[in-house]
Amino acid sequence: MVAERLVRVAQARIVEHTADLYALRRLDFSGDPALSVAAETAMARGQSPSAGRSLLEVAMVLRAMPVLRSAFGEGVVSEPVVRAVVRVVRDLDPDTVTAIDAQLEGRLEGLTAPRAADLAREVVVTHDVEAAAERERKARADQFVSYWPGPDGIGTLIVQGPAEQLVAIKQALQSHADRLRARGDDRTRGQIMVNALFERATGVETVAGPEVDLSVHLPVEALQGLPVAAELAGHGPISPQLAAEIVDSAGQAWYRRLFVDQTGSLAGLDTRRRCFTGTLASWIRTRDHHQCRQPGCSCAIRDIDHIRPHRTGGLTTQTNGQGLCKLSNLVKELPGWQVEPGDHGEVTWTTPTGHSYVSPPARPHPRT
Repeated sequence: MVAERLVRVAQARIVEHTADLYALRRLDFSGDPALSVAAETAMARGQSPSAGRSLLEVAMVLRAMPVLRSAFGEGVVSEPVVRAVVRVVRDLDPDTVTAIDAQLEGRLEGLTAPRAADLAREVVVTHDVEAAAERERKARADQFVSYWPGPDGIGTLIVQGPAEQLVAIKQALQSHADRLRARGDDRTRGQIMVNALFERATGVETVAGPEVDLSVHLPVEALQGLPVAAELAGHGPISPQLAAEIVDSAGQAWYRRLFVDQTGSLAGLDTRRRCFTGTLASWIRTRDHHQCRQPGCSCAIRDIDHIRPHRTGGLTTQTNGQGLCKLSNLVKELPGWQVEPGDHGEVTWTTPTGHSYVSPPARPHPRT
């Protein structure tokens, strides 16, 4: 427990330093100080700019919560508990946040993050019922579907929407699975639920394969029976056997051959065009494994960016191209940030405070 308390104290110090850096940068920064600080602190921790934004949000909200801030700094509550409470109160005005903080005093120690969030929500609602109802109305408009890749060819679908709709979806899938299981279906409950969700969302039976655009990168060595990994775009490495199963189950499949040199670089596609398009853009996404190249970030690629800007003479070539998420592309253009390509595929990012971080060369693909 002593070690855990020390970890909490250290995490609280990181939060404090983040808030202090933001306060300083606001004084003389011509760009977006919040994004700049979020990106710099995240890069120092080997994380994405989105994670940095989350950390900065915690830091700034805690400035209005002296009780929780003190408890965190003394190691009484954990970072997950702090983040859980901050997520509940982050959209409130500072005076209300401070009032909620006072009502939580002495009630968070020993709670798990979910229980702390429940307590905070209860306090927020009882503090001002009408305001809570209005916030719920606005929050319910923020809906999205996202995806998180996992190991061994599986992934997690993340859905945010009106609570009663999502609960209804889960209950309907569970009831459907229970009925089929009662009739002798030998699939697990979870398998039936996922299969039913896929069929109802796509209109395609599971056995027919998905009628959507999926890219599977299959090295030629896999066709020769050698032990090399394939790659599913948007997910990551998978076994060549699973890749073959995905292709075999597809309603239609198209094949494109990509020829690379001994280093894994695509041959013969350098261009002087302004934008990365077509096969070159597709190859850079594949080369970078569909993950942002900013140090510490692994978000999905949204933009193909010139490492050395086109406006300063940077060429539209695979060696001067990198895949970035939206936030990383914005960070790169902020005042005080410098991004330079290396001689061996690495990219060096330098922050406004002079700290440098290197994005190593993309993991080579086997020859295809």
